[in-house]
Amino acid sequence: MFGKTKDANEHDQQVGSDADGFFGDEEAAAKAATIDGLATRVHQVESQLNSQFTSMAAYAQIAQEQVELARSEASMAVDRSEQRMVELIERERNDRLAATGAGPSNPGGAIGWSSPEAEARLTTLESSVAEIRNGLAECLNRQKALADAITALFDSATPGSPVLPPPPARAAADGPIEELSLI
Repeated sequence: MFGKTKDANEHDQQVGSDADGFFGDEEAAAKAATIDGLATRVHQVESQLNSQFTSMAAYAQIAQEQVELARSEASMAVDRSEQRMVELIERERNDRLAATGAGPSNPGGAIGWSSPEAEARLTTLESSVAEIRNGLAECLNRQKALADAITALFDSATPGSPVLPPPPARAAADGPIEELSLI
């Protein structure tokens, strides 16, 4: 009679389930927090990758400009060397023609010539040729070192720390020039 009715018990059970909804599901909240943390970390990683890609692109552009500068300097050095060689050869030819007496009035000239001044000029010519050869070898070594540095920059295991090769060794002055190439 004075006890609880059946309807009241059903109402209490419904209130209990509403209380569970009020406090929420702790497991779902923990998973949502984990997902939010992961989303934040993914966003940070994306930002870092974008930053590294941008810096690598900038380094590549700088390296390309340096390669073009090295090529133009090498081309100008070769042009200067060629011009110097032509001048020296022309001067030596004129000196030999003058020493042998060959010229427009004496086409055959005398056979054989020798003078201390001519030998001094030949020595100067040989030293100039050796200097030009050393300059070209050094230019080639610098270009190879730059190409190796660019390759190492793109092939390095950790993109944030480029590995540069050691500076090139100086070329020997008496080495053959047949091995040299400007390509």
